[in-house]
Amino acid sequence: MNKGGRKKEMLIWKNIARRRTQSALTVTITMLTVLVFVVVLGVFQTVNKGLALSEERLGADAVLVPKYAAAKGDDLLFTAIPENIYMPIEMVEEVKQFDGIAAMTPQFYCQTLALSCCEPGEEARIIGYDPATDFILKPHLDEKYQNGISPDEMIVGRNFEDDDLVGSNYLVLSKKFNVVTALPPTGAGMDGTLFMDFRTAQDMCLESEVLAESWKTRDPHDYISVIMVKFEDGVDGEEFVKQVDASGLEIKCLLTGDTISTLQGQLEVTMKVMFALWLASLLIAVLALVGRFNALAKERKKEIGLLRAIGLKKSQVFGLIIGETCTMALMGGVLGSALALLAMDPIIEMLKDAFKLSPSVWSPTLAMLCGLAGIALAAMLGFAAAVAPALKSASMDPQAAITQGEVN
Repeated sequence: MNKGGRKKEMLIWKNIARRRTQSALTVTITMLTVLVFVVVLGVFQTVNKGLALSEERLGADAVLVPKYAAAKGDDLLFTAIPENIYMPIEMVEEVKQFDGIAAMTPQFYCQTLALSCCEPGEEARIIGYDPATDFILKPHLDEKYQNGISPDEMIVGRNFEDDDLVGSNYLVLSKKFNVVTALPPTGAGMDGTLFMDFRTAQDMCLESEVLAESWKTRDPHDYISVIMVKFEDGVDGEEFVKQVDASGLEIKCLLTGDTISTLQGQLEVTMKVMFALWLASLLIAVLALVGRFNALAKERKKEIGLLRAIGLKKSQVFGLIIGETCTMALMGGVLGSALALLAMDPIIEMLKDAFKLSPSVWSPTLAMLCGLAGIALAAMLGFAAAVAPALKSASMDPQAAITQGEVN
């Protein structure tokens, strides 16, 4: 940096420092605007990316559940809330008679009180999967686990992963399991689920305090919870639903595509409202900053006139004022982005049920992009609010500015 550049930079910082109260107010206005923007952007990107990831990685086009089950499609697919729903295992053979099925696999739901990795006492969904027919987990598993896992092994969703979990033991209902692998993020309920061998999950029902009472008069090995279905190419989902309804079987069909579309629709409406509120706050911030910079330009008439009188060009005065405002705006942008990113984890936790958010989708890369977007917005906000006052100040006649103004 040349000598003139260093002097300009020093002058910018001196001007900011000697107007501490005014500078702090400018930084605070920008910080709050950027904070709200980054939070809104972060929530939107997390939900949107999660839904896209789920659509890509769920693998199933439909889920068949007991006809009178109260479970909703979004809860089954996008949360790990335990759903204790069951139907006779013979239903698998009945469903094979339907047209348009390329693949199908049963799953058995159980639940536990997690004793490690999560908060003590937190409910966790256990899913028993059938490796012989599975097409949900298989694409995400190493070759050594393609044919299944042993009764004392377990696969965990991404939300359970930490640096030491894979390869270590995990205690479930006083039974020790070896965690062999963790699934990649899916944006779905799989991220918060424990997966084990089908029969092992059925055995766990008899050991669960929550479920043992339900199995006193029946054998869990005679039941399944859901059947995941993948359609053949060209199959119309609505026609398949009609086929299921017309079969007379005690099951109903939930289309994953419809569930995702419904959630996307809800997201769009909510985000439009949130974005409109943020735009209102942005407009207020712009008006406040323009007012502040106009007032500041009037206060500094004599100062600017003296700078012009000692030889500074219009462009240099303009650059000096823009440099000050953009520096303050960037300070507010960095602070606002940092505070927003620190708040994102608790915000996602608070909103995860309402928006079906998966914490695994909020990644360091996504956080960095949202933070950079906030800082860029701050720079643009500072420039846009200050450009008119800066042009006006730089264009003033030096003699008139000295006569009319006062040195601060």
